[in-house]
Amino acid sequence: MFKSLTHDLVLAVQTRTGITTSFIAWLIVVALAALTAFAFLCVAAYDWLSLQMSSVYAGLVMAAVFVLIAVIGLVIGLLARRRARERAILERAARAHAPSWLLDPKILATAVQVGRSLGWQRAIPMALVGIMVAQWAREHRVRSSEPAE
Repeated sequence: MFKSLTHDLVLAVQTRTGITTSFIAWLIVVALAALTAFAFLCVAAYDWLSLQMSSVYAGLVMAAVFVLIAVIGLVIGLLARRRARERAILERAARAHAPSWLLDPKILATAVQVGRSLGWQRAIPMALVGIMVAQWAREHRVRSSEPAE
């Protein structure tokens, strides 16, 4: 049973992403080849620069190139982080102003069906307790997500 469950899970992942074990193996091979090519290109660039200038200046130029790449990566990372935070803030604000899930027609239909099957004298107090608990949980979640001052 566990084997069929894992097989179903693997098939679900493969249908959504197309990832297989051979794809991952070839991806690792490509990554190693790209890393090796990058290392050889760095050595060749240093060697060419040392022929054009002295080896000290060639080392400084190569270091400046990598510092520039690092700074560009840092700026892009910070911009992506800021955009992600802004999106999260906007999504939280949209969720806060969204209509209550209690007004969902499926929930209302289920409530009516429960009321009919249990009787309204029993269902109404249970529903009120449920609404109070949901409201308490929502307020508790909002209070706990606020930063402490």
